[in-house]
Amino acid sequence: MAAAGSEVRDGKFAFIVTAVDPAVATLGDNEILRKTAQGEYVVVHVDITNTGDKAQSYFGDNQKLIDDQGKQYSNDTAAELAVNTSLTAEINPGNKLSVSIPFDVPKGTVPAAIELHDSAFSGGARVALK
Repeated sequence: MAAAGSEVRDGKFAFIVTAVDPAVATLGDNEILRKTAQGEYVVVHVDITNTGDKAQSYFGDNQKLIDDQGKQYSNDTAAELAVNTSLTAEINPGNKLSVSIPFDVPKGTVPAAIELHDSAFSGGARVALK
């Protein structure tokens, strides 16, 4: 498993985890888009580069957080709107997109890894978060 800050690849995407924010109860500065967690939000910041030769769609829904107990969490798409400009993006060849991926986890959850995917059906690449 790769360490945060190192590049991992899955399909046509290269991913680099740039930061993990401390857990918070709410996300978003905009009152309309602000979202409160059922538990607490862990936000993982990732740079994604298209290494292929044609445009590729990025979807936050394809990313998974794994805790220190091996439990797997999906991202919170409603909260994603509070921290990103959109839920999906076309990334042209050679271009880079920086995203924040929020996960609503039970309070006290220890994030151990993130599994990053270029599509819903790809094998994924894991990055250690601790």
